[in-house]
Amino acid sequence: MRIVLTGAESSGKSTLAEQLSLVLNIPFAPEYARIYLEQNGPDYDLAQLTHLSVLHQAYQQTQVPLEAPLGIYDTDLINYKIWAEVVFGVCPRQIREAAAQESDHVYLLCNPDLPWEPDPLRENPRADEREWLYQRHLSEIQRLNRRYEVVEGVGEQRLINAQAAFEQLLLG
Repeated sequence: MRIVLTGAESSGKSTLAEQLSLVLNIPFAPEYARIYLEQNGPDYDLAQLTHLSVLHQAYQQTQVPLEAPLGIYDTDLINYKIWAEVVFGVCPRQIREAAAQESDHVYLLCNPDLPWEPDPLRENPRADEREWLYQRHLSEIQRLNRRYEVVEGVGEQRLINAQAAFEQLLLG
């Protein structure tokens, strides 16, 4: 089982993934797109995004070995699917099909109830955009019939809520 932190930009995914990994002593894979774009610059096209999705999956496997019974991912290919649709108006079949294959993924869907934090790689600062992206993630998770729990709250309460949601997914 892979527990995936997903949701709109600046909703606390990366922070929670790292915190849960430490608290629960479970391996985690940071968001590969951030690593790649910070090293190679923020410009990309659809072909590069598609290639990045492949690199993302390979990176996850180096961080969370396949034989590990549990792992935490900071995003997965649902994020790439929505990213492609929002930025380019279309998602390549390769990403759609690969996302559908991630059947061992369950989700901690992060509510965008945190204050926006500016970042050169973030593109959607408005509250209505963040809510819209949150709803896109929720709809995609439901369309794929994947289990999920919503995480909300600020500061330490968000981590407490994430731990409780994590336990619910394990009981699933």
